[in-house]
Amino acid sequence: MKNAAERIVSLCLCGALALLAALPARAEKADRDKPVHVESDTLKVDDAKQTAVYEGNVVLTQGTLLLTADRLDVRQDEQGFTSGEAHGLTKPVYFRQKQEARDQYVEGVGKRIDYDAVTDIVKLIGNARLKRGDEEVRGNLIIYDAKAETYRAVGNEPTSGPGRVRAVIKPKRKEAGTAPAQPVGAKP
Repeated sequence: MKNAAERIVSLCLCGALALLAALPARAEKADRDKPVHVESDTLKVDDAKQTAVYEGNVVLTQGTLLLTADRLDVRQDEQGFTSGEAHGLTKPVYFRQKQEARDQYVEGVGKRIDYDAVTDIVKLIGNARLKRGDEEVRGNLIIYDAKAETYRAVGNEPTSGPGRVRAVIKPKRKEAGTAPAQPVGAKP
């Protein structure tokens, strides 16, 4: 059985790692093998409840991954699965990570970012924005399923402000010498 100090270190590092390992859009796989570094003004660990709370100017890095938040709550269940919440109390939670096999970064912001290791789902909550290159999606809630590599964006309720999701999608570049596509049924 692990001693208390080993469990604390395991909870703090594994939890922070798991919270961010599934962030959207094909993150650098090599980042998962790199050490997690977390800095904050305070850290409170409850070994009996398997929780860790980082507060004040939280900065988490792992390889190309950067996350900043005002507070990071991490929980670990009996099976070792981790869930966590990054909170932006004075400013939005921000993350940035290089994409696998591309020279491009994914950035996201929200008032809160939640992660559940059992379902491998990441939620960006409250004025959420997910950006990759020139493409961007905004909504009140963005739910990313890391297993399925899909996401869904939800707007605000119409009574609480603009109830629409907004997306900017940049067209793919055409190869030189490629003729433009013709509409179905169109005659040249």
